Amino acid sequence: MIDAGLRAGCDISLGFPHHGAETAADHLRAVADYMDREGFATEMYLGGPMVAALEAKIAGLLGKPAAMWCPTGTMAQGIAARIHAARTGRDRIQLHPTSHLELHEEQGYHFAHGLDATLIGEWSSPLAADDLQPGAACAFIELPQRHNGGALPVWGALDAIKVRGQALNLPMHLDGARIWSTRPFYDDRSYGEICEGFASVYVSLYKDIGAAGGAVLAGDADFIAEARLWLARFGGRIISPAPMVPDALRLLDRRLELMPALVKRARNLAAALTGIEGVTVTPDPPQVNMFHLRLPCDASTAERARDDAARQTGVWLGNRFWDLEDAPVCALEITAGEYLLGLPDARLVDAVTVLAGHVAAAIRPGQTKPE
Repeated sequence: MIDAGLRAGCDISLGFPHHGAETAADHLRAVADYMDREGFATEMYLGGPMVAALEAKIAGLLGKPAAMWCPTGTMAQGIAARIHAARTGRDRIQLHPTSHLELHEEQGYHFAHGLDATLIGEWSSPLAADDLQPGAACAFIELPQRHNGGALPVWGALDAIKVRGQALNLPMHLDGARIWSTRPFYDDRSYGEICEGFASVYVSLYKDIGAAGGAVLAGDADFIAEARLWLARFGGRIISPAPMVPDALRLLDRRLELMPALVKRARNLAAALTGIEGVTVTPDPPQVNMFHLRLPCDASTAERARDDAARQTGVWLGNRFWDLEDAPVCALEITAGEYLLGLPDARLVDAVTVLAGHVAAAIRPGQTKPE
């Protein structure tokens, strides 16, 4: 539960959006100015040059022959699962227990697409090659893995996943919602190298990029041609691509150029927070531009402590705490966007210290959960 008034009263406010406190009206004006500068006019039903330019740009970045813009990632990934199921004649997909499809989409893969899921791997670890099993329509691999604080398999382990999938004749789909921040961890390999071996790839245009919305699904030409049919069938061929598509074109290069600095900022902040009693940074050090602060309590206790810390320090630390599998443990997600680049470590360290103190006060010594 978010106290909007309390958050608004803080002079530092973390949480989404990660790139600053720009108002919705200012954001729309920036998109309109960009469209005027570029000479973009009204387009209908995703058939104009703006959409074509964005799709070609993303396909090139990911090293795939074709790409399709989609209004939501949920729609894009459901379409991908459905196509792989039809191509393989199988109705079961493989998901990590923390997959967005399993935790945040009300089992849309089943109710909207008629598919079932097998959960593979351990909650607290990235998927590994040995987790993959034969006989599925496809396996979803998330890079980075959000609910583990943006954890990634090392390059050799990622390569082993691809080899194992090929050996099992198991199509691999990359949930790359936040792939944009992975290159520093992979020794600056290109997005195309990272995506090589995946039959299909989804990327988000609002997570990390900061556009008004939208996603892109990439794959071979036949795959994307079929995806366009399903886009229409699911109501995704919307009447106008604005403001989402031009906003993505406006921001993509700028935010990709910033990614190394954002990853470095996340690592520096995590180092400053490491050592605060009652808080664990994971992964340590961060592997992308996000990390988790784990606290020894449930999410509702952490939310109350956050509010107390906000009143005391003027710092709002985040909108949401995730309850983890090993309760009572929860995590606060911290993502480095442009906004975080300009914030002082001292204020954030102070706020997290106060947060941890309020959590400790809510738990009696020897208790396994808060009252």
